[in-house]
Amino acid sequence: MLRTVSIGGFYIVKLVDYYYFFLDAAGRNDTLRFHQGVTALAVAWTMVALGVLLCLRRHVFPAVLKYLSTSCDVFLITAMASIGNGPHSPLVFVYFLITGLATLRFSLALIWYASIGGMLGYMVTVGLSDPTWFDAEHTVPPVEQMVMLLSLALTGIVLGQAIRRVRAIADDFAHREASAGKDAP
Repeated sequence: MLRTVSIGGFYIVKLVDYYYFFLDAAGRNDTLRFHQGVTALAVAWTMVALGVLLCLRRHVFPAVLKYLSTSCDVFLITAMASIGNGPHSPLVFVYFLITGLATLRFSLALIWYASIGGMLGYMVTVGLSDPTWFDAEHTVPPVEQMVMLLSLALTGIVLGQAIRRVRAIADDFAHREASAGKDAP
């Protein structure tokens, strides 16, 4: 449900940008193809989110579901950013949100997967905007790329540490409860 609400929120921002605040009629005509592409991707993303929600409501929990839904999130945000301003799009910051959402599953492997997926998705976005990576001219300076990649990696590490700490607290609590149960008459 949170995924669907997030998609709706981001799409509302897009609609406000397209219709009300930032574009006149000529600007809307120039960006019509982009708007249509984002709309199609938002619909696809909503269908994925509703499919995941349906699985959860029907208690269908295949182990691969969390990885599949995270992969779809990374793929779709990469596609949206790529048809827009590429690595300069504010949508690249959604990679951090995807890693945060992975944390809600309390799976260290999923956090690593989301972090690495976000890093790869960002680099695909950079690659699509820069046809010649190995020259002196870059659409995104290498330092900016490294800061983004390091930030995504460190976000995954910090969230992974939070999960490890929560597990340690839960284990400690369970141990204390078991000890208290043995001491009871």
